[in-house]
Amino acid sequence: MRRSVSTLLSTLLDLPDGRRAAVERELVPLARAAALGEIAADVAHDVANPLFGAIGIVDLLRDDATPGQTERLELLADTTAEMKRTLDVLIDFARLAGDTAERASLDDAVRSALRLLRHGGGRMLRVEERYPDAPVQVDCPPGLLVQAMLQLLLAARSARGLEVAVEETSVRIAPAPPDTLGVRIAERIVRDRGATVERSADAIAVRF
Repeated sequence: MRRSVSTLLSTLLDLPDGRRAAVERELVPLARAAALGEIAADVAHDVANPLFGAIGIVDLLRDDATPGQTERLELLADTTAEMKRTLDVLIDFARLAGDTAERASLDDAVRSALRLLRHGGGRMLRVEERYPDAPVQVDCPPGLLVQAMLQLLLAARSARGLEVAVEETSVRIAPAPPDTLGVRIAERIVRDRGATVERSADAIAVRF
């Protein structure tokens, strides 16, 4: 990763001044997103510690609650549990970045990407999912595989929802995503691992 960043920086510095300035301006949103990604896990851990303490306190209070207090404590318990689930998803995604395994489960990667997608506005997203009966292993590190699936799902989501089907060693996502930087990155990730990407008018399919 550091070698790739160093190469990118060297390439940038080699550009003529005018062209370099234009490219640097284009990279501002990407740099912001990268910075947010780097601190997200640390922030999640900082929030998780006091949150877990609050969950423990709520559990203790529920044991000694009067009938009038029970309903409010149940609501508080549900709210903190939902916050914990959201943090768990974020922390798990951050941990995947350090996973050096050469193979990963395609269906698990799709499920993980969908869990990340189902927050904020994604809570109302309608998703039709199909998975095989047995796990599907493909030649791609877990962190990169989840990242690729997330980029494709983010680009493909629309008001009419998503259709995702994992069959054997392929995944099909509909509707077809537009040609965005995220989609190009996803395609590069999977193609570097020997996969093919097939586009049609209504879907995109990745076959390992």
